[in-house]
Amino acid sequence: MRKLKLTPARQKHFLKALSESGSVRTAAAVAGTSRTRVYELRKADPAFAAAWDEAEEIATDRLEEEARRRALEGVPEPLVSAGKLVRGDDGQPITIRRYSDRLLTELLRARRPIPRERSLHFHLPAMHSMTDAAGAMAAIADAVGTGAITPSEAAEMSKIVKIYLKAVETAETDRRLKLLEARGSARRP
Repeated sequence: MRKLKLTPARQKHFLKALSESGSVRTAAAVAGTSRTRVYELRKADPAFAAAWDEAEEIATDRLEEEARRRALEGVPEPLVSAGKLVRGDDGQPITIRRYSDRLLTELLRARRPIPRERSLHFHLPAMHSMTDAAGAMAAIADAVGTGAITPSEAAEMSKIVKIYLKAVETAETDRRLKLLEARGSARRP
């Protein structure tokens, strides 16, 4: 099929189809044009780009409404037992309503995303020794006392200090072992 020029009428058909389907490929086919042509026009025409964005928003709203309907109202599904369709006394298939917990969870996640931790504006003092680590812990305790950070934030920051202390202890143990090994080597003939 030869793709035709994207006239204002075809643009209108494209935008309507895009708002209904959410698919650029489908909308271009309905408008009798190519994806390349619509993308070129989108780059060149800010008004068309804005209308495109609006059409996609409408399509997204429709998808969300359908997901909500399936999650909350469910969809009828034929009842199957032992691989066979179960029929009622009238011979018609019996249906049950299926709900989608997964869709419901995704809708909730979209509306209420998992809260991010806040950024702390607290300066943890530099640590170069065990003494500095004690000062850092004192600064954390003071920040909790003044309300600059929460107790749970202080607990997380304290983990950093503990990790630092563990690293210092490990380095000190390693230094002492090397010193003992050097002394032992020096005493052997």
